[in-house]
Amino acid sequence: MTRDEDALRMLAEVEAANAALAERAKAPVWYHPALGLLMGGLAAVEAAPLIWQYAYFPVFGLGIWLLVRAYIRKTGLWIYGFRAGRTRIVALSLALLCGGLAAMSGWLFHARRVVYAPLLTGAVIAVAATVGGLLWEAAFRADLRDGRGL
Repeated sequence: MTRDEDALRMLAEVEAANAALAERAKAPVWYHPALGLLMGGLAAVEAAPLIWQYAYFPVFGLGIWLLVRAYIRKTGLWIYGFRAGRTRIVALSLALLCGGLAAMSGWLFHARRVVYAPLLTGAVIAVAATVGGLLWEAAFRADLRDGRGL
């Protein structure tokens, strides 16, 4: 074999490894909807009495912890959400969207007395977080296939 053939063979091996890692990095089908429900619940619970709001925080924390464990168990890895690459754009967009919606909901609920605002916002955030999670995963897997690494 020549050096060029060796280099091409090694490059093909790296590309195959990247493709295998991208395939492995697929979350369970229920993962993103569960994350969406947790995120939406965080906004929706603002309409509940204060004691229920406080009670939701440990539920939310436990839910996130269980999601992380399930993802690690299935894929064998955990990736920082704001990593460089396409994923950062998705993560920042989702954070700004959900944060902005939650702030608007709080203003509508407390300043304008729109009692259904947290519930409506929670539903919108649940859908946005689910879709955003799917987009983040697709961007991450594309980064892996393109050789951008973890």
